[in-house]
Amino acid sequence: MTSEYMNNLYRDLLSNSPQTVTIPIPSDMGTGQIAQVVTKQGAVVSDWKMNYFSDMNVRGINSEDYIQMLFCLNDGVSWNIAGSREGACLAKGESCIYRGHGKMESLCYAQNSDFYFKNIKIPVPYFKRLLQDYFEDGEITVYEKKLLTGISKVSITPYMEHIFAELQDFTHYRGGLGYLFLESKIHELLSVYLSEVLELRILSPEYCCISKSERDCIIEAKRIIDSELAFAPSCEGLARQVQISVSKLSRGFSMMYGISVHAYVIEQRLERAAGLLLESNMNIGQIAVLVGYTKPSNFSAAFKKKYGIMPKDYREASRIK
Repeated sequence: MTSEYMNNLYRDLLSNSPQTVTIPIPSDMGTGQIAQVVTKQGAVVSDWKMNYFSDMNVRGINSEDYIQMLFCLNDGVSWNIAGSREGACLAKGESCIYRGHGKMESLCYAQNSDFYFKNIKIPVPYFKRLLQDYFEDGEITVYEKKLLTGISKVSITPYMEHIFAELQDFTHYRGGLGYLFLESKIHELLSVYLSEVLELRILSPEYCCISKSERDCIIEAKRIIDSELAFAPSCEGLARQVQISVSKLSRGFSMMYGISVHAYVIEQRLERAAGLLLESNMNIGQIAVLVGYTKPSNFSAAFKKKYGIMPKDYREASRIK
């Protein structure tokens, strides 16, 4: 019985581990293989090693459901996108990141060339969730604008190659540990791409005029507002706390978050108040004080301006539903 239990356990561990699917290149066409593994989050990691006996023309639709990270480790390749006047190309030692466009792509693999690509496809919802979890609003806006609408091409760095080498180590782990290891390496590679390689390239011209030290100060100012909403300092007070001029804080905050410091404070206070109206039994005056208003009448006027209804009516309407 013990032996049967262990056999079943071992079989389950193997079947629930990341599985690599390998597709060989037909022997009459060339040599090589395509290998891929899919993570629990739906990311696809694949290796493409190919050498064709004659020019190989390939066509296919690039799915809009994924962010692609493509790394060219040997002979380069170029491809054309339907409806686009410009094609794309990768030379040895280059990489690119872009979202699939749902259009037909066509490319030609030249004969007797040694092609070696690594490709990581990240589902767009998963990618957006990562941005939301780890980045500030201003950064997210810039990353999405660049990465979801264009192609960013950069050189492969030694650190990236180091991560490539470690990616294969997921086979050393069984069950969920293998998936966990694989996901962690994808995160590591993505963070290297965004922070070490793409940071300066993807920033909009307006955002670039803000120095890194100023951005850090502005991000800290937002953190202070969020953590001390009821007693949020004035713009002048915030500027003193984060050690930046009032003008730089005001201008930079608007550039990064698309809203002024004062308007952001009001918006956050009213949104928190709306939540308290629905989730608590506190009266209007208590909620007003809790979100930073000394006079309930001022709070009610601001609330109606934003939501088009008085706080009391807002609460009653939600209860009727």
